[in-house]
Order: sequence, then structure tokens, then C-alpha cells
Amino acid sequence: MLDLVVLGIVQGLTEFLPVSSTAHLLFAEHYLGLPRPGIVLEAALHMGTTVAAVILFWSDIVRLLKATVHAALHPLLRGRTTATAYDLEGPYRRLAAAIVAATAVTAGLGLLFANPLERMFESVRGAAYQLIVTGAILLWHRERGVRSATDATVADGVMLGLAQALSIIPGISRSAVTIVAGLALGLRRAEAARLSFLVAIPAILGAGLFGFKDMDRATAAGYTLLQLLMGFAVAAGVGAAAILWLLGLVRRGRLVVFSAYCWLVGVLVLATTR
Repeated sequence: MLDLVVLGIVQGLTEFLPVSSTAHLLFAEHYLGLPRPGIVLEAALHMGTTVAAVILFWSDIVRLLKATVHAALHPLLRGRTTATAYDLEGPYRRLAAAIVAATAVTAGLGLLFANPLERMFESVRGAAYQLIVTGAILLWHRERGVRSATDATVADGVMLGLAQALSIIPGISRSAVTIVAGLALGLRRAEAARLSFLVAIPAILGAGLFGFKDMDRATAAGYTLLQLLMGFAVAAGVGAAAILWLLGLVRRGRLVVFSAYCWLVGVLVLATTR
């Protein structure tokens, strides 16, 4: 149970910070000497951080759902609703389309390369090398425009989906690549982070559900449902705090500190593993 609490803290802190939660979970499991029953531990913990993101971005999610339903029903509701109400949902209809495009690209590439990617979860040193790459990616986090998340287009969503797909590789941070991609697309710092979190919700949820295919292996390895629920709950609470902290850091443009952190941890892991 204590091991799952530790993993929950690690997952909650690192899922949304640009330091690769997957790499940190692999490192923690390695140094704690925990058996790895496939990717079910990561699945339970990822579900916890998904809940944290849903709670903190609930108002955006409700607007996205309303806009999607409104767009789908608009031909049937023509003349029964005001133009003003319809126009107000416009930006969120566009944002919803961008998120769907990003999710489709990420899911497609993830399923296409599922087997080789899953084998990468067995390499602690490989994750350490990729964490060093994440540190280099973070050096490109300069703000280049003034667009907001609701300005995102389907083409932007495709680009974010491609960036997010890279983070399936253990050690490549999803937050790092999607925030940097958002900045490259001309979003303001805070808006790039906001869009990164919104795009993350379906991706993390999908990855989490996919990971539960290994539940029988977790049971055989001695993990109980209560232990997994404990990790889930801890990851959710710590993840919410991490999101709020990262939003403040992004607004102040201080992500470069995570470059040094990624390099330091990557080198330390390489120096202490074989």
C-alpha cells in the first residue's frame, strides 16, 4: 500500500509537469524493486490524474460538450434557438474539433505502434535517455504569438496530436511537447498550457483504459484493487496541485528550470543503472 502511495505521489507530481510521468514511474518502480505486471499500475495512476484535470477544467469541458451537442443538433434546432447563443458556442465548437483531431492522431499512432512502444516500458535506461531529450525540447518554449486555446483549428489539433504521440515513448514528456507545440502555433503561454491539459484528458483516459488489459497480471503479481485505488486517489489529489503550480510557472515563463532537472535526473539514472 505504501508503495502505491509513493507511486501516486510520483504520478501526480509528474503527469502535468514537463518531466515525463512515465519515466519517473519506471524509475520509482525500479528503485523500489516492484514487479511490473504490464502497464496496469500506470493505468490506475493515469486515471487518477485524468480526474484531477477534469475537475480543474470542468467549466471548459462543459462548454466543449455543449458546443459539440449544439453543433450536432443545429440542423434540427434551426429557428428554435437564438443566433447569439449559437455564436457564443462557436469558439468551443472549433476547439472541440481540434481536440478530436489531436486525440484521433495520437490514438491512431499509439495503436499502430503499440507493441514496440510497450516494450520500451521495460527499459529504464532508455527512459533516462529520452528524459534528456525532453530537457532539450524545453529549451524551445518561447512565446511566439497571442492566440488563445479557442482559436485552435483542426490543423492545430493534428499538429498537437503528432506532438502528443511522441510522448507515448517513455521519457518524452507529454506536457513538454504539447506546450512547446502550442507555443510554436502562436498560443500565449497560459493558453498553450490550457490547451495541453484539455488535449491530455482524452489521451490519458484512453491510455489508462488500454492499460487495464493487464489486470489479470496485476492480480497474479499480488496487487489488490484497494492498493490500485489508493494510488489512483493519491495521484488525483497531487495531480490537481501540480496543475495549478505549473500554470503559474508557465505564465512566468520559467519552464527552463525543468530542462536542468530532466538532464540531472537522466544522468543520475544512467549512472546508477545497467
